[in-house]
Amino acid sequence: MRKIVLLITGWLLLLTGTISAQQHQGAGKPGNAGAGSIYGKLIDAQTNKPVEYASVALLRADSSVQTGMLSKPNGDFIFENINFGHYIIKVNFIGYQPFFKPVQLSGKSSNVDVGNIKLAPNVKSLAAVNVVGEKPAFSMAIDKKVFNVEKNLASIGGTATDVLKQVPSVNVDIDGNVTVRNGAPTIFIDGRPSTLTLDQIPADAIQNIEVVTNPSAKYDAEGMSGILNIVLKKNRKAGINGAANAGITSLGSTNAGIDLNIRQEKFNFFINYNIRNRKSPTNGRLFRKNLGSDTTNYTEQLENGDFYRRFQTGRIGFDWFIDNRNTLTISENITAGNFNRYNNQVINESDIHQQLVRYGNGVNNTLNGFRNYTTQLGYKHTFAKEGEELTADFTYNYATSDNSSTYSLQYFDPNNNAIYDPKAPEYRLGGGDGKTIYLTGQLDYVKPLTDKSKIEMGLRTNNRTFDNFTNTYGKQYPSGEMLLDTALSNNYHYREQINAAYVSYTGALKDFGYQVGLRAEQSNYDGETRLGNKAAYSIKYPISFFPSIFLSQKLKGDHELQLNYSRRIRRPWFRDLLPTIDYNGQSASTGNPDLKPEFTNSFELSYLKDFNQKYNLLVSLYYRNTNNAITDFYVDTTLNLNGQSQKVLLNYPINASTRNSYGAEFTFRSQITKSWDVTANANFAQTKINASNNGDNLSNQGFIWFGKVNSNTKLPWNLTLQVSGQYESKQILPQGERKPNWAVDAAIKKDLLKNKALSISLGLNDIFNTDRSLSYTTTSFSEQEYYRKRATRELRLNVNYRFGKMDTNLFKRKNNKSRDNNGGDMGGGDNF
Repeated sequence: MRKIVLLITGWLLLLTGTISAQQHQGAGKPGNAGAGSIYGKLIDAQTNKPVEYASVALLRADSSVQTGMLSKPNGDFIFENINFGHYIIKVNFIGYQPFFKPVQLSGKSSNVDVGNIKLAPNVKSLAAVNVVGEKPAFSMAIDKKVFNVEKNLASIGGTATDVLKQVPSVNVDIDGNVTVRNGAPTIFIDGRPSTLTLDQIPADAIQNIEVVTNPSAKYDAEGMSGILNIVLKKNRKAGINGAANAGITSLGSTNAGIDLNIRQEKFNFFINYNIRNRKSPTNGRLFRKNLGSDTTNYTEQLENGDFYRRFQTGRIGFDWFIDNRNTLTISENITAGNFNRYNNQVINESDIHQQLVRYGNGVNNTLNGFRNYTTQLGYKHTFAKEGEELTADFTYNYATSDNSSTYSLQYFDPNNNAIYDPKAPEYRLGGGDGKTIYLTGQLDYVKPLTDKSKIEMGLRTNNRTFDNFTNTYGKQYPSGEMLLDTALSNNYHYREQINAAYVSYTGALKDFGYQVGLRAEQSNYDGETRLGNKAAYSIKYPISFFPSIFLSQKLKGDHELQLNYSRRIRRPWFRDLLPTIDYNGQSASTGNPDLKPEFTNSFELSYLKDFNQKYNLLVSLYYRNTNNAITDFYVDTTLNLNGQSQKVLLNYPINASTRNSYGAEFTFRSQITKSWDVTANANFAQTKINASNNGDNLSNQGFIWFGKVNSNTKLPWNLTLQVSGQYESKQILPQGERKPNWAVDAAIKKDLLKNKALSISLGLNDIFNTDRSLSYTTTSFSEQEYYRKRATRELRLNVNYRFGKMDTNLFKRKNNKSRDNNGGDMGGGDNF
């Protein structure tokens, strides 16, 4: 009987808030903007027992009700999917004095635990609050930039590679190599390493991209220019909701996917599936002037073909909200497909007068299949004290691959007569497989000491094992026998283990903030070649320390100034160490088992200014000093391939003495009108590479810059127009340079149906068809020009349909409590 009376009393107290909320529908209604959750527990101040069925309301700035609920029998309450901004928790219940508590949701604290609220006859004053509007496509803080992928139209239907091309501060070349401020970053997926490549991640599965240019000791020390974190979508809205999409392009590419989420009470189940079929015609030209001791001749190599990428990926998992302070998450991601390249090649060889001596025709095809399995297990515990939390997670990546290749080249004289001699006809077949296992475990703890200070600490271990097996057979002349070519075959085993621990302290004195941290990492590498000239190496690096210091000063008028320092490392990737030759016509590449890690001291001074929440300016001055810098090196050499000696230009990584870079980056976001915003990013840098330690007195330096502009305009009739452009100046190489590159993309989207549930987008990538790679390399024996172009001008049509939300009363309790009694409508008040 008592519970019935309490329940009725609670509902009567909520009635006034309900009417107020209905009167304010639309004023503070959350959309698809950045959102989070607020939760806590009600305790009787005298008995310390939970208070059940108390009215808990979430107020807006004008004291109107955003949403509300009744506390559960254990005193828990939770509000989910709440837009970022300032709010007030109001608790009303018979026998207790009203209770008020201001809270704030933001990108830095999207899940707020207000702790144990003791209901006592004390009234807390109401603090002044501001309401933050819709989340922009690009937001920036003093220490991190966040790119909202859902707002980006140009990458719809593409992959993570297409997404990163749109992100300010990030550059992506024609081969998908990513740089930030002209340096290689570390790329994470949901904050953890992965065996997936960027082209294996659908753009439609990505929530946002986080760019951290100078990470603190809390983050991995790997990555010369910081960290790119790809955050995948995971919906936690109540009821059943999701989205389905499909698309087609002018190049014959297709894509489709579905994203489904079911949330009720303590369980959140999510599943998504995407399939991609992409086709990219490619062509290339290598022109080399060969400088011999007694004569000069010329070689031209032409290639054209198609690059096919077919893959599908699925992700399934669930969150179990054991209670307000304990959450368990399990997910599984499976990706499978194939990347196939079909290339026709022509080689023309000319004399000193550039008169044709002979030419060759053939093919260079590679077929690659893969499967990737990623299992993640995570646990989070939040304490009663706001900000105190313990998280633990484990990630298991298992990937398999198979490959096959066909290479042929038949020479002819200028009169089209076939040339047959032991050095001329070439025909090779290859095949093999590989396996990678990647294990990551991490434990993090955050302990607030005061309102302005906290200590963070954690442990992490990474363990990766890689096995690769390839047999390449060459056709002998004149017998026609196929023999194993040990120079182009491999049986390689590689293992690395990296263990780390960190601690950092954050404090503040009025408007001056500081953070000091220290990270310790120890790593072991073992490699073994089990074919041909068998060799093995074992590298054990002792504990290295990576300190970081962050100093910030908030100034009057929404200014903030930050000075930071961190020490970084870039370890050789296993392919950098793999001593296997990849041969293509007159060029070849291989790894370098003697390669050492490079260490970078990174300094950055940043200034952030907010102008009336409409204009944001971020200016960063940075300096990076790198020792043992890893860079590409070219040398003319003779290789023994298939029993024959062939002169090639060999490319492999080396450790240069130093690389010094200093520059300035400017990022400006302007909300010009309510319907038009522009984000501009420009980076200017001076780079010098010194590789004189390799005996050839190699060094090069030069000024480089790149910039991006993203414009988003809301038009009448529910139309959105997006235009983006990027420019990259020439890049400095130890033995040459890479020429400038630029491209422009545009897309338009039409929203239809109620609540804009249906969207149709039409985009044109690389409007002027200018995206390509052109580089020049000079050695003691050659001068080379290398041009490559992939078909990037592509018209994309995509359709997206969002459905939900609706409550199906899944996982009903035995007593069939109403939906509001089990936590209310977690969607922010639509049905409250």
